[in-house]
Amino acid sequence: MQALIEQIKALGRLRLAALAGLALLTLGGLGFLLLRSGTPPMALLYGDLEARDAGAVVAALERSRTPYRLAAGGTQILVPVEDVPRLRLNLAREGLPAGGSIGNELFDRGEGLTTTPFQQEMNRLRALEGELARSIRALHGVRGARVHLVLPRREAFSRERAEAQASVLLTMQGSQRLDREGVQAVLHLVVAAVPGLRPASVSIVDSRGELLARAGQALGGAAGVATADELRRGQEARLARAVEEMLERVLGPGRVRAEAAIEMDSDRVETREERFDPENQVPRSQQSVTENNRTSEPANVTVGNNLPGADPGAAGGGTQENRQEETTNFEIGRTIRNVLREQPVMRRLSVGVLVDGVMEPREGGGTQWRERSEAELARIATLVRSAVGFNEQRGDRVEVVSMRFAEAEVQAPPQHPFGIEITGAMVTRLIETAVIGVLALLALLLVARPVARRLALTLAPPAALAGGQGGAAALAGGGVPGLPGQENAGLLPAGMEVGEDGMVNLAQVQGQMRASSITRVITLVEQHPDETLVVLRRWLTPDDNQ
Repeated sequence: MQALIEQIKALGRLRLAALAGLALLTLGGLGFLLLRSGTPPMALLYGDLEARDAGAVVAALERSRTPYRLAAGGTQILVPVEDVPRLRLNLAREGLPAGGSIGNELFDRGEGLTTTPFQQEMNRLRALEGELARSIRALHGVRGARVHLVLPRREAFSRERAEAQASVLLTMQGSQRLDREGVQAVLHLVVAAVPGLRPASVSIVDSRGELLARAGQALGGAAGVATADELRRGQEARLARAVEEMLERVLGPGRVRAEAAIEMDSDRVETREERFDPENQVPRSQQSVTENNRTSEPANVTVGNNLPGADPGAAGGGTQENRQEETTNFEIGRTIRNVLREQPVMRRLSVGVLVDGVMEPREGGGTQWRERSEAELARIATLVRSAVGFNEQRGDRVEVVSMRFAEAEVQAPPQHPFGIEITGAMVTRLIETAVIGVLALLALLLVARPVARRLALTLAPPAALAGGQGGAAALAGGGVPGLPGQENAGLLPAGMEVGEDGMVNLAQVQGQMRASSITRVITLVEQHPDETLVVLRRWLTPDDNQ
C-alpha cells in the first residue's frame, strides 16, 4: 500500500489533476448517458394547450404516476411513446382536454339547494356556448373558437321581446382562411342551436380581425355576386365531371381530361312585354237601333168627299220612314308579360377535352404511341356536344384534342437497410450507445491500463529485480539490476551476446527492451540518487582491473 502511495506521489500534481479531471468527466458522461438511455423515449401527448387544460392533464398524469415532461412553455406535454394511445383514451374518458371550454359536463356536478335561478341560467348559457365552440373546432382548419350568446329574458306583462344575438371568434390553423362555405356552415350551425336566433343577428370574426359575417347585413350586393360565382364553378365542375365519366367508359380510366368554362349573366333583369293580335278579335259591345216614322195629312174638303158612300180619307196624303242601325265594338287580342330574372343564366359555354392516344404494337417489338384519327375525335366531339347541351346560336365551342399523357411516376417504397426502418429515435439511441462504448474504451485505455501497470510494477517481488538483489544492495554491490553483466547474462534476450568486458552492444537491441525496464531504472534513480551517482562515476572512471 505504501508503494502505491509512493507511486501516486511520484506522478506529480499536474498529472494527478489531469487524471482526476479525465476520470470525473468520464464518469459524468457515463452516468448521464446511462440515465438518458434508461429514460424511455418521449412523444407528444397534447400540444397547443391552454393553461386550464394543461393543468388538468398534468394533474391526471400525476394521479396515475405517469412520467411526463413539459415543453414549449407548458403548452406541450410529452409522455413515454408507448403510453400515448392509452393515456389519450383515459383522458378522453375524463373529458380532457376540454379545449378551454365547458360543455354539458357542467351539469354533472349537481346543483345545491342554494343555487339561484340566475346561476342556473348562466350555467345553461355557458354549457351552450361551450358545446357550440367544440362543434366549431371540429371543422377542418379551425384551431379554436369562442362563442358569445345573448339570450333575451322575457319580462312579465310585456308584449315586446328582444331578439337573440350571437358572436363567434375563430382562430385558424397557420395561414388558413375560412372560405364562404365554411362561414355559412358556422353561421347556420349557431342559428340552428339557439332558439329564436336569426342569421342576421350573428357576427363572425377571425383572429386576424377580419369580419366574416356582419350582423344585420342582408344577403345582397356582393353576396349575390359571390353566389353567382359559386354557381358558375359548380356548373363547370358538373359538366367536366359528366364528360370525363362518359368518355372514361370508352377510353379507359385516367385517359381523358375535360375542362368547362361558362360565361354567366348575373344581371337582375325585369322585362315587361305587351303584344296585340289583330287576327284575334273579340266583340266587346253591340248596339242596335230601329226607327219607324209614319206621317199623314188630312185631305181638302170637296164635293166628292161629301158624297154619300165616299171614303173620307181617300182624298188625304201621308209619309212613312223606317231606319235600323247596329253598332258592334271589337277588342283586339293583347298579351302582357312581366319577366323578372334574378338567377344567373348561361351566356356562353366552352368545353375543352384532352384525350390520350392509342398504344399499338411495334414491328421490332414493344409498343408505340399513336394519335387518334380525325374520325374518332369527331365522334368524341359529337358525344361531348350532346352531353353538355351544346347551343350553336349561343356561340358555344367544343374542342377535342388528342395528345400523349405524361406517365405518372410510380414512387417505389423506400428501401431500408437490413429491411428495418430507421427512425430518429432509433438513431439517437444508437448514437448514445456508441458514445457510451467509446467513453468506456477511453477510460480503459487512459485510466485503467496505466493504473493497473503501475500497480503491477509496485507489487512485483524483489527477486524479479536483477537476481534477487534489490535497490540499494544492488547498487552498492557495483551493479544495477537488469543491466547487462556477466552475472546477468541469462536475463538478456536470445541472440544478444555479452562482450569480454561485460558490455552489451546496443545496436543488437533493436527495440526489444521493454518500457518497464526503463521505468524501473528511472524509479531506482529517483529513489537512490546518491548510489546512482556513485555507480555512474565508477562507470565513467577508467579502471584497469575491469
